[in-house]
Amino acid sequence: MPPITTTTSTASTSKATTGTSTEGTTRPESPFLTLFAARVAAGPGAPALIHGDQVTTYKELDLWSGRLAALLMDRGVRPGGLVALAADRGPAAIAGVLAVLKAGAGFLGLDPAVPSRRQRRMIQETAPDCVLAEPGLDRFPTLDAPRVRLGPVPDGPVADAPAIDGPADEVDAADASRVFQVVYTSGTTGAPKGVRVGYASVLNRLEWMWRDHPFPQGAVMASHKSVSLVAAPWEMLGGLLKGVPTVVLDRDEVLDPALFADAIERQRITHLFLTPHIIGGLLDEVERRGRLAHQPVLVTNGADALQVETVLRFRRAFPATTLLNLYGMTETSSNVAAYDTAALDPGARRVPVGTPVAGASITVLDRFGRRLPPGAAGEVWISGPPLALGYVGAGEAGGFTAAADGTPAYRTGDRGRVLPTGDLEIVGRMDNQVKVRGYRVELEEIEATLRAAPGVTGAGACLTGGPDDPRLTAGVTADGEIDPAALRAFARDRLPDYMVPARVTVLPDLPLGPNGKLDRTSLGARLASVRQETRRGFTPADPVEATVARVWADLLGAAPADRADNFFESAGHSLLAVRLVNRLEHALGRRLTLRQILGSPTFAGIVERCRPAVIDDAGREAAS
Repeated sequence: MPPITTTTSTASTSKATTGTSTEGTTRPESPFLTLFAARVAAGPGAPALIHGDQVTTYKELDLWSGRLAALLMDRGVRPGGLVALAADRGPAAIAGVLAVLKAGAGFLGLDPAVPSRRQRRMIQETAPDCVLAEPGLDRFPTLDAPRVRLGPVPDGPVADAPAIDGPADEVDAADASRVFQVVYTSGTTGAPKGVRVGYASVLNRLEWMWRDHPFPQGAVMASHKSVSLVAAPWEMLGGLLKGVPTVVLDRDEVLDPALFADAIERQRITHLFLTPHIIGGLLDEVERRGRLAHQPVLVTNGADALQVETVLRFRRAFPATTLLNLYGMTETSSNVAAYDTAALDPGARRVPVGTPVAGASITVLDRFGRRLPPGAAGEVWISGPPLALGYVGAGEAGGFTAAADGTPAYRTGDRGRVLPTGDLEIVGRMDNQVKVRGYRVELEEIEATLRAAPGVTGAGACLTGGPDDPRLTAGVTADGEIDPAALRAFARDRLPDYMVPARVTVLPDLPLGPNGKLDRTSLGARLASVRQETRRGFTPADPVEATVARVWADLLGAAPADRADNFFESAGHSLLAVRLVNRLEHALGRRLTLRQILGSPTFAGIVERCRPAVIDDAGREAAS
């Protein structure tokens, strides 16, 4: 039987050039800069970035990033170097990325939502040459590295575009091995691991989308992902380098379905890269309104599995919009397969991830490395141009390996099969990796973090809940009395919020299998059977407090014990906050925004926001 291997042709690679920096050193010019310079020349006054009422033109963005690049180079950043980029979502983050590219370097994206302890570990492992940080986001006072403030630079030297100088083939080789960004993911060893993503693979990903899904006239791109994510370059540069205005959305504008729908209509956004949770929230809002006056052209789903029912709802809400289901991971520089959901049979059990794109080769193998026929499930292997350069640290190989013919490959750990249509379908995992709110999580890292807490002798973690509401839970053993709330606080200080268990239960022992390893199936059943300790609460003072307490308990599994309880410190997160908003509107008839919840996350603060408003004699709104 012939091998079951599906491939596409390799995307073309732009020729790079070499030139002279402001300090006279020869360095390669990135194809990204060539494309950006062409857009600046073609329309210097055209809108490049839109953020609220602020519009940044191509000329302004060119000067801004050029001045930042000059500062980076003055601080010693050289081609092939690395810059720690600490930035929130916004125009400054995109200007910072362009500045790093103009300096010939790569960047380590640092999301302010990630705990400082975790960021310090990333800094220690990568040893960046400089820190480019927005005010208040430089959390490394003891780091011996130069600093550049990431903000407006009204004057000063500008890093000029390099002149052409040198053989193109030599530059291509240098460009292929250069690091574009370092992205950290959850690791099985108990610590996060950094993936080195190359210039060539990022360009390859962009060129696939430009070729297969070209921007129509009047296109508008949306950018909302953190600079620390592997999918961010498409949002930050995909439209920008093609002359398409990019609308930069704040985090709460995307997570709050009402604000998100408003932004889509107001800015007439045509291209969106979303996750299933965000798509679901948007569909809820469209169904609440009846319809959206503006229909996007292309919506892509990534980071997590898309449900069949979500696709069917999307068709009803956006009949003229293409919805692509994408597949990939950080080690493959984002997406390597795509599926147009217009082809989905309404009776299907799963949404396929489609066929290879961006030059990827995808193969399904058994545990002995043999290729499997269509319909047989095995491990998914990927090779080709999308592969990242490897992990930070020479000793870390992980899933990077070689195929039988010696071709570099990545073992994804995903269980998949090729359908009769030729589409790849993902059916599960080979290991303990899970997905939570679009992020991949290695359960071993959570367990290692909990075991490091004082008094903890053992820890096990598992995923509970259905596909619409997956929740991390954990069980621990201890050598004495221990407070589960304190353990969650310990984890929250060391892990991103999506990795912090919603519930930690102290157990007399952890269930083990015949091989002496943790039995996660039995652990999940035992945790589900253990009733949470009932905390002494308070008596609601009025119907509003009673309603908020009931909704709070429904979402978090326990009622607030005190009016000062914080929603997010009680196992809440941003997506649950959106559900809180929707349920409170249904119960009380008062619409809150996610921004209001984030600003007053205590029980008392939420209650106050929910009280009916009255208008005083001066015409000002106040809570009654």
